[in-house]
Amino acid sequence: MLQEDRFARIQSLLSSLDRVRTEQLIQDLQVSRETIRLDLLALESLGLVRRVHGGVARLAQEEPPFVQRQTQRVSEKRAIARAAVKRLQPGQMVFVDAGTTTGILAEELCLLKTELVVVTNSIPVALKLQSTQSGVSDLNGSNALRVILLGGDINPEVPCTYGEVTLNAIRNYRADVALLSPFGISAGDGVTFFNAHEASLATAMIEQSSSLQILADYSKVGVRGRYAVATAAQTDGVVTNAHAGNAEALAELRGVGVEVFEV
Repeated sequence: MLQEDRFARIQSLLSSLDRVRTEQLIQDLQVSRETIRLDLLALESLGLVRRVHGGVARLAQEEPPFVQRQTQRVSEKRAIARAAVKRLQPGQMVFVDAGTTTGILAEELCLLKTELVVVTNSIPVALKLQSTQSGVSDLNGSNALRVILLGGDINPEVPCTYGEVTLNAIRNYRADVALLSPFGISAGDGVTFFNAHEASLATAMIEQSSSLQILADYSKVGVRGRYAVATAAQTDGVVTNAHAGNAEALAELRGVGVEVFEV
């Protein structure tokens, strides 16, 4: 098979799949691993694909709209949210950013009968948690779960607050944990976001937290966004889905000291 034919086939596969593993390309194209490696290097240099751990990914032009992301990989995100909630300790203050995974996290937090303070810029997260405050009390009679919605400008695309007012408000708190759902996570690129506003808020939350915990469904592992907010070594834990295609990327994260929890 000629190189241009291989290029066309690789791009055809990526038109219907987010990522394709190297092993799949070897079997599909009936060529050596070295040939695939050279083809992917060439395609990446042309700006047509993005190499990731264990294969190749479609070149992301834009992050899907928030409404669309709410319907994607819901069961995977819920499994991550349930695992993340179990790792929280009574009495902690927790930062939660605005994302579809953290929206599901809020639903799981509503079921948690323990004392927590959740500080968030996500309007849906705040509304979901606020509905539990009047009915859940600790032994002293106070609300077991308290939610603080950060002020600021309202994002018209994602239901959350952002901007300088929000950033300044974050600096008033010293959280035990920052629970963030980024665009991507990898050993080489660290924790990355696609949107500059989301990245600036994530950076502020990380700076004001003792621990950084990442919630990332399998599609985000080995992926790189535009804006870096933390290195892999600065990340204490990653909760993600068990996925054969991510084995190498997760091994590299563990290699730099990240605690990885597969669900």
